[in-house]
Amino acid sequence: MAVYAQLRALPFHRAAVSLGVYWADEHEIPTEALIGDALSTGCKLYLPRDAAMPAWVRWHPDTPLRDARGGVKEPLDGVPTDLELPALVLLPVVAWDLSGTRLGRGGGFYDRLLAGIDPCVVRVGLAYEFQEFPELPRDPWDVSMHYVITERRVVVCGDGREASVQKGGLQP
Repeated sequence: MAVYAQLRALPFHRAAVSLGVYWADEHEIPTEALIGDALSTGCKLYLPRDAAMPAWVRWHPDTPLRDARGGVKEPLDGVPTDLELPALVLLPVVAWDLSGTRLGRGGGFYDRLLAGIDPCVVRVGLAYEFQEFPELPRDPWDVSMHYVITERRVVVCGDGREASVQKGGLQP
């Protein structure tokens, strides 16, 4: 898949020691191959858990997943933890714009999840070209993406040029 190939070619992907990732449903960019690749290279995987305070949970393939609110797959077990730096977070996208604003399934789950992570973590939306809009509504609590990767291109969004995972020397 083109999105996967473009992501793998980026220096910040190769340098990441941990990956925050979503388990895709049928309408989202598939992540199964990315998850398999990360596991084969020893990258630490984290999946989101929907709770009173959304958090990242370290995930291993032997940890069962359950359906959470909105159909999101989350680990059945695991302790909420911070992503180990340098880290990369992949985000599902329903709609996006060049400023890095994204719309998801609603409810602000990912905005609450991202608000609590280290600002050095590189945030990448995986999207289709047809999901791009000239401008999307933005609330004060929305957390922007640094990059969007589509089947055709890698888009540097808003503050993406300044994004940096300083621990470990990761430079997008």
